[in-house]
Amino acid sequence: EELRVLPSVPLPPRGKVMDKREAGSDAHSNAKKHARAIIHIDLDCFYAQVEMVAEPELRDKPLGIQQKNIIVTCNYPARARGVGKLQRLKSAFEACPELVIRNGSDLKRYREASEKILSQLKTFTPRVERLGLDEFFLDVTDVLRAPPEG
Repeated sequence: EELRVLPSVPLPPRGKVMDKREAGSDAHSNAKKHARAIIHIDLDCFYAQVEMVAEPELRDKPLGIQQKNIIVTCNYPARARGVGKLQRLKSAFEACPELVIRNGSDLKRYREASEKILSQLKTFTPRVERLGLDEFFLDVTDVLRAPPEG
């Protein structure tokens, strides 16, 4: 099964490392000044994205993920209609009566998606740490310290 992340964000081809012209002229010189170079990735509306991958017809509909009596996250169409994270269900439906709700209490699918993303990130660098299910820290110090190809 291929990993799909919504909305799609172009990534460099596998194995491609940006040189300093692509990353900014100071990328390599800045790496020499600092002990570590860390990239922080925080996946916005992660639970909603997992649901939209499972049910692509939800992409353009306002979608909220419910845990107990609150919306823990929602997609961009829901946000555009006034739904917010950590909003009570009643208030969310007042803001957006057409809101589609998915129960996010069972974390199994979200854990599985997070593992797939972690696996993909490790193809760029083995030094990846995860915080929760939707945040990752990549240590790219060695990549930046390597001399540019060419």
